Amino acid sequence: MKTLTLLSAAASLAAAGSASAITLDGQNIPSEGLTLLATQQNATGFGNATGGGQDSAGGGELNQIFGDYNAATGNLELGITGNVEGNFNKLFLFFDGVAGGENVLANDNADGGFGEVNALAGLTFDSGFTADHGLRFEIGSGFYGVNAFDLIDNTAVSVVSGGGPGDLPLSNVGSNGVQVGWDNSNVLGVTDADASLAASATTGIELEIDLAAFFGTTEGDIKVAAIYTSADGTFASNQLLGSLPAGTGNLGDPTVVDLNTLAGEQFVTISAPVVPEPASLALLGLGGLLIAGRRRG
Repeated sequence: MKTLTLLSAAASLAAAGSASAITLDGQNIPSEGLTLLATQQNATGFGNATGGGQDSAGGGELNQIFGDYNAATGNLELGITGNVEGNFNKLFLFFDGVAGGENVLANDNADGGFGEVNALAGLTFDSGFTADHGLRFEIGSGFYGVNAFDLIDNTAVSVVSGGGPGDLPLSNVGSNGVQVGWDNSNVLGVTDADASLAASATTGIELEIDLAAFFGTTEGDIKVAAIYTSADGTFASNQLLGSLPAGTGNLGDPTVVDLNTLAGEQFVTISAPVVPEPASLALLGLGGLLIAGRRRG
């Protein structure tokens, strides 16, 4: 009986400190309890949506990115405030989560669409970032889609798709190791003239990514780079997270962009949780039992 109690205590300690799973609805993202990783420093060069519709007519932007590991669920949890214009502009999330990958994007990758990821071929990430997986978001008249792609195997699969802005917001839907919440109605945050209110945005995209299913591993830090581009991927905006330096305009042709030439890191890092060794957990559990026993005495 004491052994069972000790194991239960150790299990409780192992789960302690890991946040509850986020609510995957694309709303109240800054209030989910995730760690703030980066804030936009630039007014959007791709227009400012003001209507509040799920088509985000008039523009798109990336305001803030939040993220953590959830050790209890084995998921990576992400939140990005902002919106994707309903003209099939693309939001790419590139991940560096396993060995290998591409520091300079190659021209042999699949993204499950019309090869827009290959329009970015030649884009050079910051040193220390080698993209190995990714997600692609788009929305337009009659269609929305979220695709997952593997830059090592050059494969892609659909996570979720539907009939366009009328099917949003999304709440906890997905497949292939990725669950999505997406509210595309943001009108807060940066404008096309001012970046100072980036932190005011609360809606956007929330993700739970099963590390084992998506990356094939549950160990190590995960780096994320978010890039917002034109519909065909041939023109990159200034809406990146981690943010470009303040005052940076649209990047333009991504094939000639070297992010090393710009100050700061245009990616964020979610550090892997430190999990105590089994022996340490047992000692901690035993200590707790001894303290409890003294109190009863």
